[in-house]
Amino acid sequence: MANKIIGIGELLWDIFPDERRPGGAPANVVYHAGAMGNDARLLSRIGNDEPGADITAFLRKRGINTTWLQKDKRHPTGSVEVTFTNSEPSYTINRNVAWDAMELTSSWKKTCAGADAFCFGTLAQRSEKSRGTIRALVDSLPETALRILDINFRSPWYNREVVDWSIHHCDLIKLNRDEFNEIGQLSGRKDVTSWLLEDVGIKWICLTKGADGSELIGKDCHFIQPVHEADISTGDSVGVGDAFTARLCHHLLMGTAPEDAHIEAGRYASEIVARQGAMPDVSSILK
Repeated sequence: MANKIIGIGELLWDIFPDERRPGGAPANVVYHAGAMGNDARLLSRIGNDEPGADITAFLRKRGINTTWLQKDKRHPTGSVEVTFTNSEPSYTINRNVAWDAMELTSSWKKTCAGADAFCFGTLAQRSEKSRGTIRALVDSLPETALRILDINFRSPWYNREVVDWSIHHCDLIKLNRDEFNEIGQLSGRKDVTSWLLEDVGIKWICLTKGADGSELIGKDCHFIQPVHEADISTGDSVGVGDAFTARLCHHLLMGTAPEDAHIEAGRYASEIVARQGAMPDVSSILK
């Protein structure tokens, strides 16, 4: 039986200088998790507009079940302006969009009741409405569910309260070095790793380091792996971290040893970085 992996939060169009592509961290995770054979479900909200219809059609074409997408008559579908500096993306995230108004519905509560993993982030908690919905669903999850927090510090869309609540309600936190350092600043802690593992009670810290690889840290183990070789000449780094998260989650739920799950996540990410966009065709990778 396939594991049920739920992602909640932003669904939007990444607007590049020459084109637009679907994106949003939860949507990216759900896309990759579904491609791996999981029962992957996306909880988000789109506008009752052409961009919303287009992104729905794209998701369906990619095999993502759009049953749980809410449609908003007042707010537009989300979008982000993406620019690059030395191959690193930067984002301008438009505000007052559909995913800022996610509603807590009986359908969403029902689908979360049987979740094996639940992926949420800090960005989608920028509005009071969506923040309340996300937190109610996190609190309703079965005790066995793997709660995965994707730290996404996009100024000015985060604060100490959102970060503090989120890290106290997750089992696994995925973040990069800048985000790791920012948590130290926000919390006033010097030894962030020990604080998260010992005091907060997080089971796993997944630290992604770009070209320097990644680390998976637990109370009694610390796995370090270098980046896997990849041809990045025709690809970009948009959504690579989300692909990493999906692969790590997939293997942990399958019972793969954490060290091996970490390795597999790195390998998969190296394939994604060689492709363009956050939701590339991955059929050749997973066959």
